[in-house]
Amino acid sequence: MEILDLLNKNQMNFEIEADSKKEVIKKMAKMFLDDGIIISIDKYVDSVMEREQTGTTGVGEGIAIPHGKSNAVTTSSIAFAKLKTPVDWDALDGKKVSIVFMLSIPGGSESKEHLRVLSLLAQRLMDDDVIESLQKAKDKDDIINIFESKESID
Repeated sequence: MEILDLLNKNQMNFEIEADSKKEVIKKMAKMFLDDGIIISIDKYVDSVMEREQTGTTGVGEGIAIPHGKSNAVTTSSIAFAKLKTPVDWDALDGKKVSIVFMLSIPGGSESKEHLRVLSLLAQRLMDDDVIESLQKAKDKDDIINIFESKESID
């Protein structure tokens, strides 16, 4: 499974306004709910916030990768958001977050597939060109193109 297998245009938003990481996560969870990826916003958000308690998912450079493993998740997916105003995420580099990739992981899944996808995503986000492209991205096609070009090179 690759990043593009999980990244869906229905779960992308370039207009999210929020005052906190939890509010961002709730708004992104709504995209999952609307697309049938989760069956309960509250249960899913609880799993993501529980994961946040173990350590920040703010990976630096204004990017966060929150994720939650929950029985409320019907299928693995990745949602993308570009925030109108950066929010504090307790990121490793202390910077506020404006780009968020959120993963949904089915709770009963003993598969390590989500760890592989998370690792792939983290690797891509260590590439300065990818970060710059994400910051400049204006629409959903831009996001897909960023990962299409990177996956074809690798």
